[in-house]
Formats: sequence, C-alpha cells, structure tokens
Amino acid sequence: MASGGATCLPTGCFCEAVHSTGLAQPVNAWSSLAFVAAGVVVFLPTGKPAHRERVLRMLLGATLVAVGGASFAFHATLTRVTEFLDTWTMAGLAIVILGGAVARRGFARPRLAVLLGLALQAILLRVLWTWPATRRVVFGVILAVAVALELSRTRIPVAAFQPQRWLWLALGLLTAAYAIWLLDVMGTWCDPTSLLQGHAVWHVVGAGAAVCLARHYDVTSRA
Repeated sequence: MASGGATCLPTGCFCEAVHSTGLAQPVNAWSSLAFVAAGVVVFLPTGKPAHRERVLRMLLGATLVAVGGASFAFHATLTRVTEFLDTWTMAGLAIVILGGAVARRGFARPRLAVLLGLALQAILLRVLWTWPATRRVVFGVILAVAVALELSRTRIPVAAFQPQRWLWLALGLLTAAYAIWLLDVMGTWCDPTSLLQGHAVWHVVGAGAAVCLARHYDVTSRA
C-alpha cells in the first residue's frame, strides 16, 4: 500500500484545524482513546455467572481497543494508511455486532458467525481501501442490520423495552452521536480551534453506546 495524505485532506477531515506540528488534530486524537477505555471496561469482570455471550463480549472489547488505537493514529497523522485503518476497524466493530446478532438470533452457530464475519472483513479490506468514500455507508448499513436483528429477538416492542433497555439506551446514544457527527461534517457546528469538537463528542458518546451494548449482552443472555 502506498503511503500519503488522507483522502479527506486538505479540507474534509472534520472541523478541527489541522496542525503542522505535533498531533494533526489533537482533540479528535485524544478523544479517540474513549474507545480504548470502553474496551477495557467491557473486558472487566462483571461479577455475574459466565454466559454464552462472554466470547462476544471479549470480541467487542478487543475491537473497541483496536478502533480507539486506529482512530488516534488517524487523527494524529492524517495519512492514507491510518485513515484506512480507522475506517476498517470501525467496519470491524459493526461486523462484530452483526455477527453477535446473527448468532443470538439463532441464524447461525457462533463459530459460523465468526467465520462469516472474518470473510466479510476480508472483503471490506479491499473495498474500503479502493473506495474510501464508501466507509460511512458501509458502517451505517452493517450497524443498522445488526440493531434490527437485536431488536427483533423480542416480538412485542412494549414488552421488549425492559429487558432490552440497555440496547435502547445504546441506540439512543448512537443516534445522538451520529447527529452531532453530521453537524461537524456539514460545518453547522464548527469552530476549528475550539477544544469542543463535534467529532470528539462522537468518539466519547459512541464509546458509551458500546459499553451499553455490552451491558445488554449481559442482561439478555442465557447461561
């Protein structure tokens, strides 16, 4: 893979101003570590008996750490390679959630779901490098399908709210984070020199949504 500047340069790498020395986008870079913190939280013992989704929880935690590291590297350097790693790990996060939903829904055994997820990730390796502009659509579509499958595990929406309250909270946080991300991308909420960046808020709130999802796995799992 050839190195070089990110495809979002010179003006499309979110609102934060690009610095010529030090971290390219320090606020966006440091806030990326919220995903690393979320991954550590997901890894921590819950004090509850082991359940069938413990492997899924561990996969989620590992992927969150990878997302945080890749995102930090991207915003710190704004290179083509780190941009790709950022988008590929985000797609990987969506695939883990989708694979978990497929297995929990009973459409495939856990091992088969993992294999299918790895195959999809291998395909996206090529797609996201060749067509980086597709990254937001890829992430959004995979995540939307995963959430729909999770919600469909209980057929009656009203009755589903209590056992799936952590999933609804995760979805609410993710929706709010996405709205803030859009405001940042469109320049509606944009002060390039501010310490409060919309994309940084996306990082922090999105990480919180992931922790809520892990909690959802605990609450709705069967031993």
